Amino acid sequence: MTTTNGLFQPADRDEARARLTANAIMGLLILLPALWVGGYLFPPINHDVASILNVCKRWLDGDVLYLQIIDVQVPMVFVLYSVPELLGRLTGIPTPTMLTLCLIAWIAFAFHLVRRSLALVDDAHQALTGALLPAMSLFLMTVLPLDMFGQREHVMLVAALPYIFLSSARAKGLTIPLSLAMPIAIFAGIGLNLKPHFIAIPVLVELYVLAKIGLWRILRDTVPWLILAVHVAHLAFAWFLTPHYFQTALPLIQESYLKIGEYTWWEVMSGPLVAPTLVALTLLTIAAFAWLGDLARVNALFAIGAMASAIVQAKGWAYHLFPALAATVLLGAGLVTRTLDRFLTLEAHRHRLPIAVATAAFMLLFYHEAALLDLPFKKQAEFRDSITGRFIALVEREAPNKKILVLSPGIYPHYPLINYAGLRMTMRFQTMWPLQGIYADCPDLAPLYNAPERMDWAETFVFRTVAEDFAREKPDLLFVDQIAGMPRCRADTFDYLEYFSRNPLFAKAFESYEFYAHIERYDIYKRKRN
Repeated sequence: MTTTNGLFQPADRDEARARLTANAIMGLLILLPALWVGGYLFPPINHDVASILNVCKRWLDGDVLYLQIIDVQVPMVFVLYSVPELLGRLTGIPTPTMLTLCLIAWIAFAFHLVRRSLALVDDAHQALTGALLPAMSLFLMTVLPLDMFGQREHVMLVAALPYIFLSSARAKGLTIPLSLAMPIAIFAGIGLNLKPHFIAIPVLVELYVLAKIGLWRILRDTVPWLILAVHVAHLAFAWFLTPHYFQTALPLIQESYLKIGEYTWWEVMSGPLVAPTLVALTLLTIAAFAWLGDLARVNALFAIGAMASAIVQAKGWAYHLFPALAATVLLGAGLVTRTLDRFLTLEAHRHRLPIAVATAAFMLLFYHEAALLDLPFKKQAEFRDSITGRFIALVEREAPNKKILVLSPGIYPHYPLINYAGLRMTMRFQTMWPLQGIYADCPDLAPLYNAPERMDWAETFVFRTVAEDFAREKPDLLFVDQIAGMPRCRADTFDYLEYFSRNPLFAKAFESYEFYAHIERYDIYKRKRN
């Protein structure tokens, strides 16, 4: 280094100052998402995630999965989400808090694998693209989910990001060290097993890698076979250890759950969530295959597979679209930076400050858009005064045995109420989703309720087990949602209490209850004190 009388020359001081400023800016882009996840430690957790955690709790408490506690999720979901429940029991940390801590560890591990994978990716060695990809990866894993944090789609995206980057290197024919290929493949395999619909993602990616490197080389590639091994292990686990998934849950899904939803797959495609993302993804995919390299193409195929998953589910729910949206954002950002890298002569070691400023400005726009999409931590700030917060105070006062029954088509607010108040739901379903599917339509001349002798096996199962669980468990409080979630049938409205009271066992048990209060959309009944 050039000095004058032992002192830095002005140019040297300016260079050192620029280097420090650039490092500080890039450090902030890593630190901000790390601080952001701290907000997720405050209640509430996502209601769907809360429901899954409660299934895991009951499973670990001894209820038979898919028989005494029934949900539509595949076994991998409950295996994975049982980890925070088990750790919570070992440490005494509340399960919702432990879930967030586990998700932070999940993201940290993914980011470690992302950094290792990017070392093998050509595009990541370019000035702007190399600076953007780590910051963007953290943004997608921590900031963009907002109230979808912890959803299965979010967990899958985090697990799949290292796989996306590594697969672009595999498409170049690079030999991947087993020490990197194995954790990334198993990590991705777990995430991709959280929903059957996700299978489209590895199929598209591996077909692209096959087209690039040929059959012989992919046969020797450990990544696709390890992912396949995780799928096979999951299927074997389900078949031998949770057989009621096939005997009870799947038939109920086919008879009822698949009928729930206001949209067809075409309506989902043309809806306000999917259609704009689909247009952007289509244009960016064309650009990726016409203009860019393997990283953008693999990214585009991942986004297409994720989009197909969202459309096939035909529900129109925002979290179904999350992986496709995140991958589209990553694809668009990569298109801009990779194009600039191609035509500008920036060098990472010589232009640290302008690269850092450009990356920070770019990321600021994404933070801004995420904040506009959903005000950050609004639910956390308003939790105490929310209906869940009010119900927590209610059940702490009126449910001494910590048992409630909620007859409602929705998950919220009784999840996460049940999690935070340590309650037990006294039926094997979290919601009335089976009845929603059974009564999704109102055929001409059909009665409002099917007579017990005319019910199919699925409705008979629900009609019988809800009454049996109610009579046996004797909940302290019964919440009856006045919005049943079924279409009106010749001006008549479906009433859960009226429906189940046709079962003599339920009617007899209900004699022990008296009306307590009406809060928002719920009639609440309290068990009489003897």
